[in-house]
Amino acid sequence: MKKAYIINLKYGIWENQLWLEADDNEVMQEKWEIAKAKLTDVATACQSSGDYFNKAIEHFSQYGFSRIQK
Repeated sequence: MKKAYIINLKYGIWENQLWLEADDNEVMQEKWEIAKAKLTDVATACQSSGDYFNKAIEHFSQYGFSRIQK
């Protein structure tokens, strides 16, 4: 079964939600926590909010999460 994972992104004054999905199991929950913890490194390397949004999608996809476009 799939589960939705939602994270609030903030870059300067810009804010947005990123909706992702992955399997609902303990392994993915652990990966979710690790990916969230490392997200600050992604933001630090970005030049704009759009860049951050795209890099965040790539970052979470490396951990097995797929973007949900709502």
